[in-house]
Amino acid sequence: MRMRAALPVALAALMLWCAPAAAQQKVVLGLVSPLTVVNGQMLVARHLGYLAEEGIEVETIAFNGSAVLLPQIVAKRVTVGFPNPDPLVISRQPGKDPLPLKFFYNVIRENVWEFAVLAGSPVKTLTDLKGRKIAVGALTFGNIPLTRAMFKELGMEVGRDLELVPTGLGAPAFLALKDGRVDALNLFETLHTQLETQGTPLRRLKMPQKYLDLFSNGFIAHEDTIRANPKLLAAFGRAFAKATLACNVNRPGCVRAAWKEEPSLKPAGGNEAKLLADAVALLNARYDKYLAFPKADLPRWGEYPAGAWKNMVQVMVDGGQIQTANFDLNTLYTNALVPAINNFDPAAVLADARKLP
Repeated sequence: MRMRAALPVALAALMLWCAPAAAQQKVVLGLVSPLTVVNGQMLVARHLGYLAEEGIEVETIAFNGSAVLLPQIVAKRVTVGFPNPDPLVISRQPGKDPLPLKFFYNVIRENVWEFAVLAGSPVKTLTDLKGRKIAVGALTFGNIPLTRAMFKELGMEVGRDLELVPTGLGAPAFLALKDGRVDALNLFETLHTQLETQGTPLRRLKMPQKYLDLFSNGFIAHEDTIRANPKLLAAFGRAFAKATLACNVNRPGCVRAAWKEEPSLKPAGGNEAKLLADAVALLNARYDKYLAFPKADLPRWGEYPAGAWKNMVQVMVDGGQIQTANFDLNTLYTNALVPAINNFDPAAVLADARKLP
């Protein structure tokens, strides 16, 4: 009798043991450039178990610029995107088809785009680029409207007074500069740092301060997703915020964790210490922009400060890239998920940072 009574209990226990774990919700993350250790916080979040804790898994797909990525989010083939803000602003202009998207997490809180020339170049200022060629990743990149606006304020028109040459990123752009096929690079700061780690001295051209103060890429989602599944987006943002904090205090460990989760990110061959130092240099070039919070305030991960979008839109108006700032800026972004994104213990994350390899 005891054996018969125990049998159903044992079978039930076996079935529970064999049952698959609760399915994780999948998030497709769309980048506007290839995955690297610099934008690989989700690899670190996976390594530290943050994604598993949130019940999500992240698949990352790289697209060639914001203009290519955004239609994928509109079609809901991508859950979360990481574009520049400019194309969404342009879509709110009269006669345009407004994209049903909103930013929900301010990731890069300052401008990442730079103009760099070879250290020995005769070009000393942006105005010296008149009549010259500038390498850009692609004409679909989200920084192009602001680049056009900047030169217009300097009295130059792209296509008439200077030329933007789509070279792609990394080696093709670097070779174009070194071979003299372009006179300057207009890429993000980590790519310029990468060229320097390879032994090519560069000099940055000074940009107007109001452009330096603009935020850059953030996380964006379809308005339907924000309405229907805010918990999923908050979980995604929380995991990202925790990984960003952990990486800040252990950057070598962050690099090694990203390499472990995605071995293809580690350059083949070479001296291990040099490879690690170069990768950390790339993180150092970006990290101040992840952490550019208002002074004397506790970090509010993901939050867009008051006036940030007004400044962005006004710069685009002044530069002639949009006709009017007379539209509802609240259609561009939301801070509604920020409290949930920040619902974690920073001290615990700092302890986790010590566990990075």
